[in-house]
Amino acid sequence: MTVIAFRRRPTAAPEGAGEAPVALEGTFRSPRGRLGRMRGSLRVHRLVIVPRGTFVTGVFTGELRDDDGSLVGVDTRRATIAADLVRAGSGYLPVLRPFQLDLMGITVQVPATTVEQAPTPPRGRSRRRTGARPGWQGPQGVPS
Repeated sequence: MTVIAFRRRPTAAPEGAGEAPVALEGTFRSPRGRLGRMRGSLRVHRLVIVPRGTFVTGVFTGELRDDDGSLVGVDTRRATIAADLVRAGSGYLPVLRPFQLDLMGITVQVPATTVEQAPTPPRGRSRRRTGARPGWQGPQGVPS
């Protein structure tokens, strides 16, 4: 019998995993043609700031209910959403822009939402470049 050994997954929780999820609410057109409501949450994994703008990446979970309260379904989706940084006290808070989220093939309209606890940027190596690559040899083997 062949046995395949799998490496164990790390048990340490990712940074910011202990934070409370962000509550979300939205609306959608239910399969019966009525207005449905979504109540859900967002587990923020990362706040990304790039020249194009600010984005929040995380896992969105939503419970879809019809207008009469009957359950349509529950789904989870990983997504990256555009955000704006808004001044709050001594820092900034990310505010998710209004967005559409696809849960169970149903498009849910979610209004702008403030992320109360912004994730802390990961600590580690800086991406700042100093010029030459380490170990690169210049002309005739002279280190630059």
